[in-house]
Order: sequence, then C-alpha cells, then structure tokens
Amino acid sequence: MKKHRSERKGRRSRDLAVEYDTTVAIVREATRAAESAVRATGSELAPKNPEILRKPVLHYGCHPREKMPDKTQAEISFSQLDYTASFKRPILEAWSSPAKLVAAVLDALEPSGYKLDGVETNVQTRKLDEYSFVFRRTTPAFPARSLTLGLEKVAVAAQNLDWTEADHFISGQLAAVDAIRAVGGAEILSQQLITGMHIQLKDRPRKDVTAPLVSSVALRLLDGKADFSGAILLQEKTVVVIDASLAFANGLFVRIKREHPPEASFQQLAETLRKDEERIFDVLGLEGIL
Repeated sequence: MKKHRSERKGRRSRDLAVEYDTTVAIVREATRAAESAVRATGSELAPKNPEILRKPVLHYGCHPREKMPDKTQAEISFSQLDYTASFKRPILEAWSSPAKLVAAVLDALEPSGYKLDGVETNVQTRKLDEYSFVFRRTTPAFPARSLTLGLEKVAVAAQNLDWTEADHFISGQLAAVDAIRAVGGAEILSQQLITGMHIQLKDRPRKDVTAPLVSSVALRLLDGKADFSGAILLQEKTVVVIDASLAFANGLFVRIKREHPPEASFQQLAETLRKDEERIFDVLGLEGIL
C-alpha cells in the first residue's frame, strides 16, 4: 500500500534525525579512542619506515574557472579503520566445536604477525550474540590490528594503516574471511567500512579551511560568524563527517562510513576508500600524504 507523501516524508525525516544523532555519538567515541591511543602508543604513531616519508606528495587541481587556492599542508596524525561483514545467519554449527575454525583463522593471519598468545575468548556471557574470539596482532603489537569473530559477524580493526601496506593487509584479512566461509560456513549478507582520520593542519587555522563548507545563510544562526564550521552529509548508504579534532591541536576529524553489497571485493572497497580520502583532501584544499 502506498503511503501518503507527507507521511513518507515525515518518516524519512525521523530516520535522518536518528542517523544524525548516531553519527554524532560515534564521532565523540572515535575522538576518545584516538586520545587513548595517542597516550598509549606515544611515538609509535609516527611512521617507522623512512620510505613512507619520501613518497610523492599528492596534488589536487581545481575547476578551470576557479582561482587556484593555496594548498594547506596537512598530515594524518591518527587513523582508525573498521570493517564489518554481517552473516546471513549465525554460524552456530561452527561454534559447537570451535577449535577447527579458530585454527583456520589463525593460520590465515599468522603471516601478518598474529600468534596464539594474541587470541582472546569472550564466551562468559549470557547472550549468544556476544560470544566472540578476538585475534590481535602481536608482532608488532603497534599499530594495533585485530579481527573479532562472532556468531553473526566478523569485524576487522586497524590503526594507522598506510596505503603502502594496503595489498599485504588486504591479502591477510581476505585469507581469514575465506577461512571463516570455508570452515565456519558463513555467508556474507552485507559489508560496512568506516574510516576515521585526525588530520593535523600545518600552516592554516582549521576554521579557515572549513569555512567554505557553511553558507552565509547558515551563519545567520550565530549572528554571522562561527569559531568553527563542520559538516555532516548523509546519503542512502554513506555518511561523511567533518569536525574539529579534540585530540590534535589545529586538527580536523573526518569520518567516512559506507555500506557495501556482499559481492563487493576487498579491492573494490579499498579503491572506493582511496577515492573518498582523495576527495576530502581535494574539497578542503589539503596537500599531504594519504
């Protein structure tokens, strides 16, 4: 039955409001996580490979009719990537005797530095959907990498992942997910990829960088001026957030969330993420190493 237009519009407005509130809460949580990671790892956040520092800097152009603005030098001081694949149905059969499944996943991850002493169990819970095995990389322990396997989903988390190691990272995680499919009988229903970046600006105040994101009409809400202008953009399966970083001085916090179909490959997800990051730098007029 078709809904009345005003009823459909009202329901969509409520859905967007819920998505907005959820996004704001996640942004705050991501900021707290970054602050904790900075305190815990200290100098580990700096690139250890000098070759990374010598990578060519990415340059982005403007529309031919626009005046070329001065680029703002920027550095990604901290990043967090989170991938989640939800299953069509819980893999209960594999959980009845999980040793074979755990061994298969560990074998797939071992070339990437995952060992038995990094495997944790979470089975002392009253709710089945909270059962999980967590595989943490131990060699090296930082930047942090982990894979969490539950009855209904598998989640991968990685801090300060560099594009120079993208192929190796994708290969290891794909091997683990393939093992979960083969041994655990998992079928992927949907995929979600979220990246959060704290971008530190070198030679320009952050309020000047983001000022073009807000129109003069919006600024009338604050008597024509604001200390900082951010943005939250919602699309059907995409959310982009640009906010002030609370973890880094003169920094921006950017969060990109995308839902992907089950048939999308890890390589396709990576290509989409790369384009998103390049677009962020382009729109904000930033220049630096992704």
